[in-house]
This record gives sequence, structure tokens and C-alpha cells, in this order.
Amino acid sequence: MSFNFKYKPVVLKRGSKIYRPLIPITINGKEAFDALAVLDSGSDITILPKEIAEELGVDFKGDNEISGIGGSPLKAKEGKINITFGKGIEIYRFDIPVLVPTEKENLSLIIGRLGFFNQFRITFDESQKRIEFKKSPDIIGGYLAVREDSE
Repeated sequence: MSFNFKYKPVVLKRGSKIYRPLIPITINGKEAFDALAVLDSGSDITILPKEIAEELGVDFKGDNEISGIGGSPLKAKEGKINITFGKGIEIYRFDIPVLVPTEKENLSLIIGRLGFFNQFRITFDESQKRIEFKKSPDIIGGYLAVREDSE
């Protein structure tokens, strides 16, 4: 079985519209936090904004750095979050490692490869502006979660 999400339109500051691979996830912490996250195959690890980490009580520690295209490295702490992700009857819950920037605010939630991409076979279909997910059959550790609101 597989499921997919359409890219979401985003209006840039200069007024033009682009489509981004945004996916809905739930971060499970003291409370459940629903968010749209950028699915980024070029990011090694998930970037969790500091404001969200603090709100959810995510334990983050250690010293690390985040660096990206053309930017100066940002100081970050390491952590782990538990997420729920899927669609319809295919809802999965698993842990992923995160980096939490300590210096910069107003960053996007970015889902990177480590801990997430190995859970699924992921196809980015640029022509149709959609992402398809098929659960990897050889994964141990992720499990199907049943949502109370699922039909």
C-alpha cells in the first residue's frame, strides 16, 4: 500500500507562488503538536525550531552545528522526537533524531533523511507536484498507529 501528498502552494515575500513538498506530521510530546514540515532530501537530519522543542518539552543537549547552502553554521543541540505520520489507514509512529538551533528563531520545521527516509520508499514527482510514500517492508522499529479519528 502507498499514500501521497500534493505539494502545497507557498507565496514568497516578492509575491510569486511556488510549490513545496510539505507534509503533515504530529510531534508527540507533553502534548501532540500538528505541523506542516518541509520534506528535504538534501537535509541530513531533521531541524526542529527551538520554539517548538521548548513548547513540547523536548530534551535537547550536546553541541553540534547546522550548516546549509551559503549560510554560516548555526549552533545546535541534539535531541529526539517521536512523530506520527501517514494518511488514511496507514498511520505510523516512530522516533527521529533532530537538531535544535539555539541561536536563530523563525526557522521552518525540516524533515531530513536520518530516521525518516529509511522508513519509506519516497518518490518526489515534480511533474505532478506530489510525494508518494510506500512503507519499507524491511523496517523494524516503526509501527502502525491507530488514530482515534480514523475511519
